[in-house]
Amino acid sequence: MAELTDAELMRQIQLRDRRSHFLLKDRYQKRLLDIALATLKNPHQAEEVVRQVFEFCWKRADAFDVERDRSVAVWLYALTAFHAKERLQRWAWLPAPTAIQTTVPVWPRRLLWVGLVALGLYATGITVEYWRLRQGSLPPAEQVAIQRLYRQWQQQPDIQRTILRDPSLNNPTLVQALWSPRAKQVLLLALEMAPAPQGTTYQLWLQSELAGGGQLLENAGTFSVNGDGSLQWLSRPTLAEQPTRLLITLEPTGGSESPTGAPLLESHRLTPPRPAQL
Repeated sequence: MAELTDAELMRQIQLRDRRSHFLLKDRYQKRLLDIALATLKNPHQAEEVVRQVFEFCWKRADAFDVERDRSVAVWLYALTAFHAKERLQRWAWLPAPTAIQTTVPVWPRRLLWVGLVALGLYATGITVEYWRLRQGSLPPAEQVAIQRLYRQWQQQPDIQRTILRDPSLNNPTLVQALWSPRAKQVLLLALEMAPAPQGTTYQLWLQSELAGGGQLLENAGTFSVNGDGSLQWLSRPTLAEQPTRLLITLEPTGGSESPTGAPLLESHRLTPPRPAQL
């Protein structure tokens, strides 16, 4: 029996065939691990990134479009590179949420905590100054708030995740998007996105299908890119119940009531995640 091609495996995964998912994982796990390891230099973190990629591949298999993406390998490579860079650069200055336990006697322990507090204040001062010097960046408080929201949404089973990319594939920019049906908001994350040219702004649109046919575009707000090319932005609440696609266009400063040009970046068809199957 001939071995299934990558595209055939993806079609089977979209039909919820777990065996095909295992076969694809066996076929590409080593190569994806090499890609993640080249960026992170940490085997444990690289393995976690690869796990996230294959989890996305199973839960959001419909995000792969055979006609558009064509190559499963390139799709997996792009996802791995994106997640690895995002993990490497994502708010690295924040302290890890771990508890410190020690059996040090009370008095030395107090000295330890005094030292830690002083070090924390020093680090906070450096952090604030760092963010102040970065033109166009969000204030640290907003960065913390967005990261907290990102972590919360990651734990919610109804959150829908997708990647926005150039429809013509000429622009390598990838933007990660999380849609919350509860909040009716979109959270956008990117690492290497060019700032909008002077006199223009990026604008997010939610495309929805009308009951009688046709499409409706809803303006979800305008946004700018940080000075280092990163993007962490939460859209305003929208009216859409279930958008079918997310689009980003370049509009005049202040935004537009309707898109003035073709999408720079767009997502695949956005569909609610299916219940997990054992």
